[in-house]
Amino acid sequence: MRFTNGAALINDCYNSSPAALHAMIHLLAATPNYHRRILAAGEMRELGASSAELHREAGKFAAKTGKIDWIIGVAGHAVEIVEGAVAAGLPRERTNFFTSSEEAAKFVEGFIVPGDLLLVKGSRGVKMEHIVEELLAHHASPGARTPQEARH
Repeated sequence: MRFTNGAALINDCYNSSPAALHAMIHLLAATPNYHRRILAAGEMRELGASSAELHREAGKFAAKTGKIDWIIGVAGHAVEIVEGAVAAGLPRERTNFFTSSEEAAKFVEGFIVPGDLLLVKGSRGVKMEHIVEELLAHHASPGARTPQEARH
């Protein structure tokens, strides 16, 4: 979806798993013709004892693509996505972590600019759709559908 400010969105905020997150990171990294590629990833829930490490590995994978310009982690173990990315070479100043999707939404709404491609990836438990809703409220083209409308 393209916004009125020239940025674009990939909305995948219904469910998340390590394999799904890696696949979407690959898609984000492989999408050409954008100035910045931004990953906003929520905590993946119900991963058990290996949760922190699985999140960290996702962050490392994102950084190692060399194509992800910013990483935003949202809630819980998503802090490990940020830490993994930093450990793999992404500058810390190009990362951010928020404890809630509402906080992340406020940041992202004012952060995206023309030429950006934003991937919002996460689960219903983290409510990553708040980020999408905030962006739609401020930047949607006339006639754009909300995440709730798109599901019906």
